[in-house]
Amino acid sequence: MAIATLSPDRPAIWPVPAAAVLFAGLVLVDTALEWEPPFDALALLALWCGAAMAAARQAVRARRDGLPRRALSLALLALAFLVMVVQPRLVMGGAQSLADHLHFAQGRPSYLAQVRALADTGEPKLLVWGWGGFIVASTSLVYDESDEVTLPPERQSASWKARTEHTDLACPYGYRVRTELGEHFYAVGVGC
Repeated sequence: MAIATLSPDRPAIWPVPAAAVLFAGLVLVDTALEWEPPFDALALLALWCGAAMAAARQAVRARRDGLPRRALSLALLALAFLVMVVQPRLVMGGAQSLADHLHFAQGRPSYLAQVRALADTGEPKLLVWGWGGFIVASTSLVYDESDEVTLPPERQSASWKARTEHTDLACPYGYRVRTELGEHFYAVGVGC
């Protein structure tokens, strides 16, 4: 007797919460900023890979047993993992951005108080806070009243470059604005 007659063709539910939990794990690890990606994500990606392989194996079995709905629902986790491998910035970028927003929201009142306490020198205010990272890659929060942090180096003013001279932004390996947080705040990935 075929297995398809014994069990109804219901979609599998577990791949959806599995993908959500793994994405939430990426966000939480990045929010804690214990390491800078890709180092923080390796263990979670290994778990995701294992879950995707298990789902793919079950999808093939469900298809062979004549359960197309179940096969499709199981294949979605494997396809999501494949997208993540081919286009990692889609998932990792989303996780980083969400984590940057959460990390900033947590300390926002303190950051705003420090900006207000900074003496007015006639120059646009610039503050940099180190959020942490991993040996050669870290994340900094930048308050840049002039927003020149977003400009390419050739368009940044000499006075702005002078104000950044003893900050993470002066790293010889450069930086990249990861997330614009609003109100002149930016999460910046630094190569030092």
